[in-house]
Amino acid sequence: MKFGLIQAMVLSLAAFLAAPAAFASEPADVVQQFYASPSLAFGAGGSQGLLASDLAAALRAAQAGPQGSSPVDFDYRYGFKETEITGLAFLPQVDNDEAKVVAVFKNFGRPESVDWTLCRTPAGDWHIADASSNTGPQAWDLRQLLGLRPDPVRC
Repeated sequence: MKFGLIQAMVLSLAAFLAAPAAFASEPADVVQQFYASPSLAFGAGGSQGLLASDLAAALRAAQAGPQGSSPVDFDYRYGFKETEITGLAFLPQVDNDEAKVVAVFKNFGRPESVDWTLCRTPAGDWHIADASSNTGPQAWDLRQLLGLRPDPVRC
């Protein structure tokens, strides 16, 4: 009987460790997950677990408006409407409960970058609070485009 209990505990632990995590635990992993699943950036249900709550709500509201009226009319993961991306890499900087991840890449052969600001929730998860870029044809800031204040972020 005792052996059966230990065996069940070991099997439960193995199943738990083998199950994929719902969301990444490191800032670069969160941003990388966002790039790996384009649908997350454009309204998929799982994006709420990756975005600060106020940013998620503002993106949903912008996407629910009339066709063509969204202030975010480009792929904000890259900062462009049209993309041909190569060499995507992520450079994280973590300082306690704040983090920045710079996504660097080439679009049509030209070096570009997008800066991602992340905040840590009380539960310890990292969420995307903002994205911005000063490369490309013009500088932009996602929170500003959506009419959100830069602070305080509701993580």
